[in-house]
Amino acid sequence: MKSKEKVLYIVICISTTLIVTVLLLFYFLTRPLLPEKLYEKSIKSVVEIKAMADENVVSYGSAEIVSIDGKIITNAHVVTYSKLGIITEFESYSVRFSFEENYREVELVKFDTELDLALLKFKELPSFEIRTLKKADSDKVRAGQKIYAVGNSQNHGIGISEGCISIPLLKINYQERIIDAIKCDLTITNGNSGGALLNDKGEIIGITTFRLKDNDGNIVQGVAYCIPINIAYAYFLD
Repeated sequence: MKSKEKVLYIVICISTTLIVTVLLLFYFLTRPLLPEKLYEKSIKSVVEIKAMADENVVSYGSAEIVSIDGKIITNAHVVTYSKLGIITEFESYSVRFSFEENYREVELVKFDTELDLALLKFKELPSFEIRTLKKADSDKVRAGQKIYAVGNSQNHGIGISEGCISIPLLKINYQERIIDAIKCDLTITNGNSGGALLNDKGEIIGITTFRLKDNDGNIVQGVAYCIPINIAYAYFLD
C-alpha cells in the first residue's frame, strides 16, 4: 500500500470512529428512560407534603425541589384551605422523601391562589444531597408525547403513572378563573396535586394540578390538567 493510500485509510478509519462515537453518544443522551429509571431519578427531587392546622385540618399533596438551597414548589391549594369562605394558611408544613419514615419541617415562603402555585423551603437541609429535576421547555411539548406523573397519589407515598399529552396548551375555566394548562391523558388523584409532570427523559414539563367534574358533579377520570413548568418557574424565580 502506497503512503498516500495509507494516510487516506487512516483518515477514513479515524473519521468513521469519530462518527460512530458521536452517534452512540447522541443515542445514549437522547434515548427515553424506562419508567423505573425515571422514577429512581426523581426520588430525591419529588416529596410528599403535609399541611396541618390547629383545627386538625390536614392536607396532603406533592411538591418538588427547585433549588439546591432547599426551595420547594407545589400548588397553592395544597398549602391553604377555606375558613369561613376566606383562603387561610395552615399552621405547619412538612415534607417527606419516598425513602423516609419521618417528615421534615418546611416553611411557607409565598403563594398565589390565582396561579395556584406556592413556594416553601426547608427549615434545615437534609444531610444527604438533594437534587433538582432538569427543566424542559414546556412551550415545546407536543400532542401525543409520552409523559409521567410522579407524586403522592392518594397519600400512599411517591408513585408514578404514565400517560400522554392530549393538548399542549389551552386556557380553561377552573374555579371561576382562566388557567393556562397542559391537558393530559393521565390518571392522577388528589395527592398528586403539586407533583411533577415529566417527559420520557426525566425532565420536568409541568406541575400536576387539577381534574374537572362532569355535569353531574363527578370527577372526570383519566384526564389531568397541569400548570406548564415555564409558568411555575417564572413564579419561583420572581
